[in-house]
Amino acid sequence: MKQLRPSLARLRALQAVCRTGSFSEAAHDLLLTQPAVSAQIRQLEEETGVSLVERIGKTARATPEGARLIACADRIFHDLDGTLQELAGLRGEVTGRLLIGAGGTATTYLLPDILADLERTNPKLEIGVLTGNTPDLARQLIDASLDIAVLTAPIPDDRLAEAPFYRDRLVCIAAADEAVGRSSIRRRDLAGRRLVLFERGGTIRNAVDGWLKPERGDAPAILEIGSAEAQKSFVRAGFGWSIISEMSVAREAAEGLLQVLPLSPPLSRRLVTVWRRDRENNPAIRAARATLGRFAE
Repeated sequence: MKQLRPSLARLRALQAVCRTGSFSEAAHDLLLTQPAVSAQIRQLEEETGVSLVERIGKTARATPEGARLIACADRIFHDLDGTLQELAGLRGEVTGRLLIGAGGTATTYLLPDILADLERTNPKLEIGVLTGNTPDLARQLIDASLDIAVLTAPIPDDRLAEAPFYRDRLVCIAAADEAVGRSSIRRRDLAGRRLVLFERGGTIRNAVDGWLKPERGDAPAILEIGSAEAQKSFVRAGFGWSIISEMSVAREAAEGLLQVLPLSPPLSRRLVTVWRRDRENNPAIRAARATLGRFAE
């Protein structure tokens, strides 16, 4: 007896239902009716002979069997999308979906102009953005759920290739009238002060903690907060000083809203463009690399 193979449309429906947790939302995303999506899932379960979706209250989620089929479908669609992009590349076009990852600071202050340029030069490319920390994004590059990323070096994995992108200098910021006469900030200048720092876990905070650690004496009090914009607002209000990425305070420095001072010794992190070595000929990744290279510092 010939084994039936699920159609791509039914696999798409399964992905959408379990991604959104809702048959109605999946139908909206797929431009179908809810009964049509329900029928596709029912037919898929009949073809496989197992239950693929379970309903917990109003939420739909994959059964263990459904999760295995979704993982397989993810690989199928990834390979299919890559092949279609390569075929489009033979026609001189870059099409399909490109998912680019970056940390919060780079996403906010670097990527908008870069991705706008990438879209202008490749209008048929569908661009998505994922924000996260370097270790998580590196893992997603390896499993190919992410195409390219701007990460903090070093990236210690031979499966990944990198190119220099940006030297992100960290600076101290204070309210406009609180650090008058200072040309730089040393560790000991922060003793006994309050610092408004980004919460732990990110590469900027790790770098700041390493810079502060060698100093003996009175440690600064630290207020942790999860937003660079909030850091600046607290500093402008006189609630404390901060150590933050220089790129995030360019406007405030130009307008005199904050005093921006270099650190002594200097502190920076090296941002690199990263992709999986065996995918470097993918047309969408190649186009993104070219655009990021044009914007590299």
